[in-house]
Amino acid sequence: MNTMEVSRNDTMARAKLVSNIFHPWAVLAPVLAVAAYHATGNFIEGIGWTLAAYLPAIIFPLLYAKARATVLSRGGIQHKISRSLVRNEPKQLFIMAFLFGIPSILILHFFNGPGSLLAIMLGCTAVMFVIAMINLKYRASFHLSMVTSMLLSLYFLFGPVSLISLPLLPVIGLSRYQLGEHKPDQIAAGFLIGLVVGGSIFFGMGLAA
Repeated sequence: MNTMEVSRNDTMARAKLVSNIFHPWAVLAPVLAVAAYHATGNFIEGIGWTLAAYLPAIIFPLLYAKARATVLSRGGIQHKISRSLVRNEPKQLFIMAFLFGIPSILILHFFNGPGSLLAIMLGCTAVMFVIAMINLKYRASFHLSMVTSMLLSLYFLFGPVSLISLPLLPVIGLSRYQLGEHKPDQIAAGFLIGLVVGGSIFFGMGLAA
C-alpha cells in the first residue's frame, strides 16, 4: 500500500468517524437536553422531557428498520440495519419521518411539554418530510439538513452565543463529501432546507423573536 492510499484511507476513516459522531440522532440528544433545561430551569424535569421527546424518535424508527431488515433477509440475502434500507428506496424516508416525529410531537403536545422542544421536533420532522420529497428525484444531504435545523433552534433559543456551534456544519459537510455521499450542491441544498424549513417552524410558533 503506497503513501497516497494510506493517506486516503486515513481521510476516509476520519470522515466516517466525524459523520458517525455528529449523526443527526447523536446531535439531537444534547440539543433537546439544553432546550429542555432552558425551558424548565430544573435538571430532573428537563431530563424527563428530553427522554419523552428523544426516546420515541429513536426507538420507533429503529424497530421499523429492524423489522424491515428481517423481512428483506427472508429473501436469502442477510440485511442489517443501515442507511441503505432507506437510501436504496427513498420512499422509506416518509415512513421513517412519521415514526421519528409524530409520537414525540403528540407526547409533547398532549402533555403540555416545553414549546421549544415541540418546535425542535416539528422542525426536524418537517425537514425529514421535505428531504423525503426532494430525494425522490435528487439527493440533498439529510445529515446537514437535520443538524442545520437543530443548531438553528439553539440560535433562536440562546442568541449569538450559540454560533459557537456553527463550525460543526462545514465539518459535517466536508465529511459527507469525503465519504462520497454527496456533491457540494447536494450539501448546500441540505443546509438550505434545514435553514428554511426549521426556521419557518420557529417563526410560525412565535419562538423566533
